[in-house]
Amino acid sequence: MSSSPGSEEEIRRLLAAYEQYQAQADGISHQLGLSQIAAQGLESALAAVDALQEAEVGQEILVPIGSGSFIHGKLASKENVILNVGAGVSIEKRSEEAIEILKTRKNEVLEGSKKLTEVLAKIDQEMQKIQGIMQQYESRLSDGQGSEGVV
Repeated sequence: MSSSPGSEEEIRRLLAAYEQYQAQADGISHQLGLSQIAAQGLESALAAVDALQEAEVGQEILVPIGSGSFIHGKLASKENVILNVGAGVSIEKRSEEAIEILKTRKNEVLEGSKKLTEVLAKIDQEMQKIQGIMQQYESRLSDGQGSEGVV
């Protein structure tokens, strides 16, 4: 920042950078929320597939249909699970394989969340630096120093 400390131009640059960091932080926070929802969904799927091991073929079960709603059904098979692999494509896997795939997906989501959290912490540090600089400028202005060129 080559302009004189506290110049109007420098203050504008700092404010613009702060707003950009804030927008990035908001986006990352949103992504973290989605990651948390995905991890919870994967955990629920893992619990359901694991519970299949205890169930009996022909046993009455509740089948989720979305929005916390269920229908009654009977378990036709506990050997295979149908997994969504993306783009509207699903594949049938043995229960043991399905558990491993779901665990891998959950670990990937959690690792991604960890990386997002680290980025968010770095952004927060940069925002705090800018706040500190702006507070220094503000205190200089209130002390009557460097008020030239500052609007």
